[in-house]
Amino acid sequence: MKTKIASSVAKTERRNTERSRVGRDMCERCNRPPPLCVCESLPEQLVATSTSVLVLQHPRERRRKSLSTVPLMPLVLEKCTVKTGYNFTPRDLGIVSECLPGGQKPLLLFPGPDAISLDDDANSDVVQHLQNRDQLLILIDGTWAEARRMIMQSPELIKNCQQVQFQSECESIYPVELRKEPEKHCVSTLESCAHALMLLEPSAERAAEAKTFLEESMRCMVDKRMSVSESRNRAPRFSRPGK
Repeated sequence: MKTKIASSVAKTERRNTERSRVGRDMCERCNRPPPLCVCESLPEQLVATSTSVLVLQHPRERRRKSLSTVPLMPLVLEKCTVKTGYNFTPRDLGIVSECLPGGQKPLLLFPGPDAISLDDDANSDVVQHLQNRDQLLILIDGTWAEARRMIMQSPELIKNCQQVQFQSECESIYPVELRKEPEKHCVSTLESCAHALMLLEPSAERAAEAKTFLEESMRCMVDKRMSVSESRNRAPRFSRPGK
């Protein structure tokens, strides 16, 4: 099974490499075609938050490049790593292996009965303890079904993490015309990250700066995609007689 998964990921990477060789102009910084370039919304320098971010991305989500928010995150955050796969162990992830020997559990942003709500006053003492240390925040990138499957297939990793969540509802920047979320309060991986950073570093200017640039880059991506879609769907200049 693992051999098949590795082969599938390798094939995806080969396809991406081959596509990148096609002679289409791409921005060197954001790796997008000029009409979809988001560089105008990015910081001049990467934002160095105290929290390190690790995104575990489902391979299918990686193929949804035009609307995926994850490629924007390393363009904003200095401490951001993206790994692609169907399942993971601590041994697969060097940043996790480095964290565990010191007795500190990475924070996995995923809802569940054992998850600590970062915005619940009842957990204020526990949350304050988390805020007083530099954290490793892990996010799962995929559809809800894909994310749950990745969680189920990564038991050793989950056992070594502390699940966290937030209860406050946020409306996504995604318009329904582009990408419909399962519920109104569901948000993208980038938006979840921005919100979690503010809850983990509530008084840090860098966290606020990171949230601003993350959300602005996503708005820029959405606006550019909407503009391109509208230009492609405009009515024809001439109509046939009788129509």
